[in-house]
Amino acid sequence: MTQEEFHKLVHIVMETPAKPPETLFAGGMDNWHARARLAHFLSMKGIDHTDEAMELFHSIVEEPIQEESAEDVEEKVYALQRLSSLEREQGQNEPALRHIDLAIELAESTDFLYKYILRGELWADRWNLMHRMDMTQDAEAEADERIAAYQDIPALHNSYLYYGYRFKAQLAAERGTTLIAKDYMHMAIHAMEIPPQYQAGLEKAFSATHDNASWILSEVDHATPNPDTLHWDI
Repeated sequence: MTQEEFHKLVHIVMETPAKPPETLFAGGMDNWHARARLAHFLSMKGIDHTDEAMELFHSIVEEPIQEESAEDVEEKVYALQRLSSLEREQGQNEPALRHIDLAIELAESTDFLYKYILRGELWADRWNLMHRMDMTQDAEAEADERIAAYQDIPALHNSYLYYGYRFKAQLAAERGTTLIAKDYMHMAIHAMEIPPQYQAGLEKAFSATHDNASWILSEVDHATPNPDTLHWDI
C-alpha cells in the first residue's frame, strides 16, 4: 500500500460516523501503530474495507515492539487478534490459528494487566477456532489445563476461568447435556464481576426447566454484563 492510498483510506474513515481524530494515523505507512489503527476502523461494520484492513494488519505481524511498554504490547496483540478474527470470518482457518497463537504468545510474555485485552478471551478465540477445525478434543484439553492452572489462584475476577468454563458449557450444550452446561456456566459466572442489576436476569435465565441448552446459554449471555466493561484481576 502506498502512502497516498493510506491517506485516502484515512479520509474515508474520518468521514464515517466513527469520526476518528486524524492524529491517530500520524506517521502514515511508516508507523505500524497508525497502520494498525486504520485497519481496525477499516474492518468495522459499515465501513467494510476488509481487504485493505487485512493488508495493513498483515504488514505489522513482523514489526518489533517495545516489550517494556504495556501499550505497545497490547496494541500489537489487539491487532493480531482482530486479524485472526477476520481470517476466521473468511474461512482462512490455518492463518487465523497462527495469528491468534502469536497474540497469545505475545500477551503472555509479560505480566502486564492490559486495559482492553483479556488473556482468557484470546485462549477462547483459539479454542473456538480449533473446535471449528474439528480439533475439539485438543481444545477441550487445553481449556481443562488453563482451568487447572488458574483455579487456585486467589483472583476473584479471572478471565482464564470465565472463558474456560464458558467454552466447556458451550460444548456441553452442543452435546445436549443441559445440566452440565448450566453447571459450567455457573462456574464461569462465579469467575467474573457481576453488578447487582444483572442478578435477576441471570437467575431467570438459569431457572429455565426445558432441555434446550443452547437457548439457555444464549439467555445467560444476554443477561451477563459485557466482559469488556468489567474489572478483571487476571
